[in-house]
Amino acid sequence: MPPPDPREAALRRRKAIALGLLGLAGLGLAIVSVLERTHPHWAFGFLAAVFEAALVGGLADWFAVVALFRHPMGMRWIPHTAIIPSKKDALGASLADFICDHFLGTRQVADKLRAMDIAGSIAGKLGDAGFSRAMGRALAGALPRILDALDSEELHRFLQRIAEARLRQVDLSGAVAVVLRQLTDDGRHQAVVDAGLAYAAELLSAPATHERISRMAAREMWRLVRYLKLDGVVADKVADKLVAGMTATVNDMAGDRDHELRQRIGAEFVRLVERLEGEPGMRRRVNAFRDQLIDDSDLSRYLRGLWRDLATWIREDAGRDDSVIAARISGAGAEVGARLAADADMRAWINAGIIDLVLPEIERYREGIRGFIVERVHQWSADELTRELELAVGADLQFIRYNGTAVGALIGGILYVLVHAIQRMV
Repeated sequence: MPPPDPREAALRRRKAIALGLLGLAGLGLAIVSVLERTHPHWAFGFLAAVFEAALVGGLADWFAVVALFRHPMGMRWIPHTAIIPSKKDALGASLADFICDHFLGTRQVADKLRAMDIAGSIAGKLGDAGFSRAMGRALAGALPRILDALDSEELHRFLQRIAEARLRQVDLSGAVAVVLRQLTDDGRHQAVVDAGLAYAAELLSAPATHERISRMAAREMWRLVRYLKLDGVVADKVADKLVAGMTATVNDMAGDRDHELRQRIGAEFVRLVERLEGEPGMRRRVNAFRDQLIDDSDLSRYLRGLWRDLATWIREDAGRDDSVIAARISGAGAEVGARLAADADMRAWINAGIIDLVLPEIERYREGIRGFIVERVHQWSADELTRELELAVGADLQFIRYNGTAVGALIGGILYVLVHAIQRMV
């Protein structure tokens, strides 16, 4: 059984008070009317006028309040009663118009968004160290629950089937060709070559590289040199020459974009693109390699193991007081807040972007919201709507009855005094 609605108790209580005031006015009128007949005195006449006006005022306001929700005393012949039930659909349309025109109007929403300064509020929140820590802790604490929701064998198999089907539809040969084509257009692949040459130069200058080449040369030294124990010396010389030669070649290639070897590398790029795009056999081999990777159970198990290790680490880290994830999120939030607070142009850009994002959606959905309100009110039964409105505002409307009784009494007394004063003057 649902708990009693406190609004209903308040409505009954205030109705009882209003009825009590009417009863008091009626009882007072009856008593002073008898006393006026048995003991004629101006005071009884005054009181009779006061009680009579109070009774009339209270009854009139009772009628007005009740007529909003139902026909007073079931008298359907009285016009303009039961206003809310009879005008339910019109009220729904008016409510929809009021909300959409005055709360969801383009100008009103834009003015409100400008006044809110959402970017400034975000910057202020993120700049608060306590808020950033709480945000980091809350987001880190949510990660294990998300992982628990995703940690389902059925879900993994389902996603794996979707991923495999999607990947098998990818023309890997064509995708690689597009990437390489983008690299070779306007010589953009030269940046990749530069990075490779820089790495090669760093590798050649490393002592470990010289030592490795020297050992390889020593293993290949002819017997006499090894017998004379000169293999180490010769190997070092050979290594020096090899490293110096390769380093010089790399440096020449790095400094000269027209170097023959660089041109050959570029030509090989172009040739590979043409083969990927034009040779069916090459495309089949590349796509067969794609399918082999997809079907490789070892790779699948490896990726699954990586996921499990990552999930385990996240769960363990999120449970610690000194969580790395929480600290990183907190630090990132604080940094974003500080930078945003210091950059007025960025805040203005974000606020303008929010307005540009929201206003078209308001325009798009306003009529839908209007229609939803109208339809929802139309679906309510008249009794349901009347009951809800009466519970919402009926208790406050009883003050009209209180005031009607009190003001009626006051006006009745004033009129009695004025009438008798005029009579005495005449």
